[in-house]
Amino acid sequence: ESAWIDFFRSFLPNKYAVGKGFVFDSKGNVSDQIDIIIYDALYAPLIFGTDAGEKFITAESVYAVFESKPKINKKTLAYANNKIESVNVLERSARGVINAGKYYPPRNLTKIIGGILSIDSINIDKIEKHLNLFKYIDLGCAIKNHSFLVNRESKLSLLHASGEETVLAFFYMILDELYKLGTVAGIDIRNYANAN
Repeated sequence: ESAWIDFFRSFLPNKYAVGKGFVFDSKGNVSDQIDIIIYDALYAPLIFGTDAGEKFITAESVYAVFESKPKINKKTLAYANNKIESVNVLERSARGVINAGKYYPPRNLTKIIGGILSIDSINIDKIEKHLNLFKYIDLGCAIKNHSFLVNRESKLSLLHASGEETVLAFFYMILDELYKLGTVAGIDIRNYANAN
């Protein structure tokens, strides 16, 4: 997982931070431990760290979460899906912001991207079949095999690349998905201040 963290840090713009750890909300709920968290580096408050290098990140600050496994198969897809779900079910707030003296109302919450990263994988056709069961996985990369992006807008389908283009394709996929999100919604810090 540290190699994947270094990979993301090497190309993501400075507005993104990357680490491992836990995601929490203003109600006191905490996600499972997450291998890779991409979160907002500019406006993300309340980030605590441990001596082991794990971070505690507010749910509102998260752009994407990934699990790292040696091989993508049905079992690891299920495992990753459960971990990603533990982040997606957390309570998130949105607050209006002031920019250049003008007030902007709260924006809609952005989707939290979920994915799985590995070295090896089962056949892409089997992955597509399994992904009908795992709604929180949006993309993945198996370095030796393929990268994929899930399209659930009509019928589930995968955009995928293989061979020498695997990692490069994944690079473009994640950048495009992050670009589509824009910036995370403004956090309503009052919810955390009032937490018991």
